[in-house]
Amino acid sequence: MHVYGQITGSLSSGATITGTLSAGKTLTGSLTIPAAILPASYPGPTTVTPSAEAQTLGTAGFYMREDITIEPIPNNYGLITWDGATLTVS
Repeated sequence: MHVYGQITGSLSSGATITGTLSAGKTLTGSLTIPAAILPASYPGPTTVTPSAEAQTLGTAGFYMREDITIEPIPNNYGLITWDGATLTVS
């Protein structure tokens, strides 16, 4: 058995449809639609200072709510160079 009718109502920004469904009889109520499901928010640091070691921020699979900021190289960070004969620390 098929019952044909119409749905009238409104859709609010809160993801709820309210209105009336009529098909000979009237059914009134509301239907709540779940919000989009996002991955978990990134819980780690969002500011990184360069260092001599590689750094990995475990952001894969997370929703980023903030930008990642990379700080400038600290003033006391020395540069070591080797040309094959001379080691220079500057």
